[in-house]
Amino acid sequence: MVKIEDASNVSIDKNGIHFEILADPDAVLAFREGKEIRLRESLAVFEIFKNANRADTASESDLQKAFGTLELEVIIKEILKKGKFHPTTEQKKKMVEKVKLQLIELVVQNSVDPRNNLPHTRDRILWAFNEAKVKIELSSASEQLNGIVKELRLVLPLKFGTTKLRIVVPAKFAPSLYGKVKSLGKVLKESWLANGSLQATIEIPSGRKVDIMTELGDATKGEVMIKEE
Repeated sequence: MVKIEDASNVSIDKNGIHFEILADPDAVLAFREGKEIRLRESLAVFEIFKNANRADTASESDLQKAFGTLELEVIIKEILKKGKFHPTTEQKKKMVEKVKLQLIELVVQNSVDPRNNLPHTRDRILWAFNEAKVKIELSSASEQLNGIVKELRLVLPLKFGTTKLRIVVPAKFAPSLYGKVKSLGKVLKESWLANGSLQATIEIPSGRKVDIMTELGDATKGEVMIKEE
């Protein structure tokens, strides 16, 4: 379980009754992004309160009246999803910084410089965030991405899209790298050549091209063949 001093208050008013839980702030955001979380480990106390500061727990009659159930997991999930989130100033600062890093990674992985079709470096994207004075909200990175990209484009050329790569992995590396190749992107075609080599066409975020070429080049000692289609 998260420590009480590290937990944030999440509250909801339902049917005229106030309820609160004490939850890990990172878990709250992860849950709202649709990710699976370990519910009991994400709460400081596996209880539902009327007032958490006074340790005043909600009665069963109030829970039944408001939520129509006494199943704590069901109720807690509803509060996590719909409740008002109250992180401390320090918690909010750390969480915003974490979301900023996630946004930078999304831009790096999914975009290129349209002038040369090469990905921008993380340092360059960070510079653009600072130069454009981008304001990061306390919500998931994916929800904010489109709006933030519009701001970044005021100071940095960005092109989002996908790239198709035809990859031929030599026979001596193919069995061990088969799973790796399939995990790199959307597999459009795959076949085993007569000499035992693996041939695959994959679709990837454009910003991943250089990293993928480097990864496969290192794994095959430079023997892999990669061609953009």
